[in-house]
Amino acid sequence: MLLDNKTKTEDNEYSTVYGFLRNYIEQGKVDIVTGYFSVNALARVMDEMNDTERFRLVLGNLLNEDNQHDKIINLLSDTLGVTQVLNLNQSAKKAVDFLRQEKVQVKTIQRSFCHAKTYMYHDPDPRKNFHVIGSSNLTDAGLGIRESGNIELNSAGTGNDNDFKELTQWFSDLWKSKDTLGNIELPDKSKVSVKEHIITLIQYLYSKYTPFQLYYKVLYELFKEDLLSLSLDPEFNKEISHLEDTGIYKILYPFQKTGVISLIKMLQKNDGAILADAVGLGKTWTALAVMKYFEIKGYRIILFCPKKLDANWRQYLEGHLSKFERDRLKYTIRYHTDLQDDRLESYQDGYKIKTFFQGNPKLLVVIDESHNLRNDKSSRYKFLVENILRKNKEVKVLQLSATPINNKLIDVRNQFKLIVKGHDNGFKETNLEIGSLESIFRTAQKDFKSWQEKENRKISDFIQMLPQKFFSL
Repeated sequence: MLLDNKTKTEDNEYSTVYGFLRNYIEQGKVDIVTGYFSVNALARVMDEMNDTERFRLVLGNLLNEDNQHDKIINLLSDTLGVTQVLNLNQSAKKAVDFLRQEKVQVKTIQRSFCHAKTYMYHDPDPRKNFHVIGSSNLTDAGLGIRESGNIELNSAGTGNDNDFKELTQWFSDLWKSKDTLGNIELPDKSKVSVKEHIITLIQYLYSKYTPFQLYYKVLYELFKEDLLSLSLDPEFNKEISHLEDTGIYKILYPFQKTGVISLIKMLQKNDGAILADAVGLGKTWTALAVMKYFEIKGYRIILFCPKKLDANWRQYLEGHLSKFERDRLKYTIRYHTDLQDDRLESYQDGYKIKTFFQGNPKLLVVIDESHNLRNDKSSRYKFLVENILRKNKEVKVLQLSATPINNKLIDVRNQFKLIVKGHDNGFKETNLEIGSLESIFRTAQKDFKSWQEKENRKISDFIQMLPQKFFSL
């Protein structure tokens, strides 16, 4: 009998591996060899096939050069969608309950990748013995529990044929092989049973985390590669060590320090970043730490803010006896309303447009409440682009806003354009490889409008509609 998880039988059911196992496994012994498994598949076994006398499971190699924790979680999750992953909590607990039973034995193949996928059932009544052999891993997709684009093909046979006898001997030899281990050595040189190791990994899936911990996790997953690359960069470590000695950096919460490192990386890689933390999460101090880093590196720093926020920034300048006085923070403050005519020059500091605001070899422009500059057709926006951003050689732009999008996605598009001096194709030659900001945001806005018109719409549906490049930004 062939099982492909797609062909319908005469009773209008699909011929799935899961359906076959559920129908014919009773109180005998089960032996399985699989490359991967999923938490939900084990939970299903616990729910509907747990009357067995013994359950032996041989898995593919759990330890390799990849990051083990990330890899095993991916395998356990079986590439589930967001909604399904959120339901893993209950399934994970059932999977752990199943594995903790004495009758369940687990081993792993240490030195080779396991391509074999085999399911065998031994019943007290030999007439009920059977085997399934083919392509299906012990996962949701492999068993046919959920629909998948995978092409699976398995052959099911009874205990009366020679294949069953040969498979029984093959499994016995594999189970006893020196390369099939019941205990493994972890990277830290500690030893643990395979079963306990898997239980520990699955338990991560139903740990209860606070919103604060989840925020950390999201930040880490978003910027993991950047953070790791920076931590291995000796030159950056030397530069960041100077920042770490400052009062402004020391006073930050851990999540803010993570934000500082991420912002610095984005500014170094793409010449710009938008800090869009919600009100009350300390955007000002996070920005001050980033500004200090670039000040140490020799950048001139110009801050644009609404006039009403002048005191909020001026209090930290050198000479104002703030708690960060020892850091000697230096930056020039101007208002959004100064972005016209010669207003940039109307201050006691005497700075002139051509000699101070233009011609800088290294300039960091910081824009607080950057959503006020969301209209690329406004005179202030054009003044900033034409008289400052395009009149300096190396310019980096840090923007702060709790509400970067006010009305339409085009609002944040125009803030991204400031990073590339107002050029629509400014990100084309970067690692983001975005040929046109206008095009990608026009598509995203169109998708948003289409999503809004749907009944019973879900945010997850809208996210799936967005262009991939949108997430790169």
